[in-house]
Amino acid sequence: MVSNTFERPFHVFFESARRRKWAITYIIALTCLSTLIFSYVEKHTVFDAFYWTITVFSTVGFGDITPHTIIGKVLFIFDAISGITTYVYLITSWQTSLIEARLERKLWKLAEAQPNDRSSRKEPSR
Repeated sequence: MVSNTFERPFHVFFESARRRKWAITYIIALTCLSTLIFSYVEKHTVFDAFYWTITVFSTVGFGDITPHTIIGKVLFIFDAISGITTYVYLITSWQTSLIEARLERKLWKLAEAQPNDRSSRKEPSR
């Protein structure tokens, strides 16, 4: 029979993954919306606008595609701030869930290693 020692910590990982769904949904929606707006406002192809959006979110910023209109520049500022903060949130949330899973696994190992019945322990002699 397989012990549940390794199954229990993954519950923590998947529970925190459920909490991250909003951030993943937000970054996908923001990517699509920013791509369409930049493509329309700056008169670029959808692929070039998608490429620009990803480089802005990831703070790479090659500079080969740049905004020239006021709306494009405002979109750049908004994308730069919201994109990187969402990425940082996702990365730290993922790392936190891994650390929590490892800690929970260690706690379960400690709990399984200690006897459950305290009455079977011998009282120290006085």
